[in-house]
Amino acid sequence: MNKLIIFLVGIGSVLLSHTVMAQEEVREGSEREGRHSLALVLAHARIGQGRDAEGNKQFTSVPAFALDYNYWIVPKFAIGLHTDFLNENFYIETEDEGQLIERERPIAPAIMGTYKAGEHWNFGLGIGGEFAKGEDYFVTRLGVEYTVEIRNGWGVLASLTQDFRSKAYNVTSLGLGVEKKF
Repeated sequence: MNKLIIFLVGIGSVLLSHTVMAQEEVREGSEREGRHSLALVLAHARIGQGRDAEGNKQFTSVPAFALDYNYWIVPKFAIGLHTDFLNENFYIETEDEGQLIERERPIAPAIMGTYKAGEHWNFGLGIGGEFAKGEDYFVTRLGVEYTVEIRNGWGVLASLTQDFRSKAYNVTSLGLGVEKKF
């Protein structure tokens, strides 16, 4: 009888340990799911070298939105494509020649590396280009995001990005958005 009890306790403990390990694998698996994320951000973009039509310096702020895709390689690091759309025409003065150029609703995609520091903060660095009628510019982008997960992979975020256009102008964007992980 004692051997039967010891045998049953032994089998029970083995089954219990396998159940615990299976639950941990499910938790790890659910972290592995949701490696993709897509965010839509509505923003205000401030143009550093903004000018009016006569070439006079002015504070230039335009409405913008961004579509950001990320693939999370590991839980702390992602690579993605973040595309900014400046939704208005504006004038800038180039740095090298000082000439006045009208930018017509430029689109600025960038390949970004993102580091997740803690539960809510993401820091990004990337390179890309800005494309509009006329000239195209090389872009270096820095970004900071604060994200709060709501539920079922949905979250809200606030973002601050700084774009440096080579030999042209700089753009600072402040935005709010929604994100879905899948």
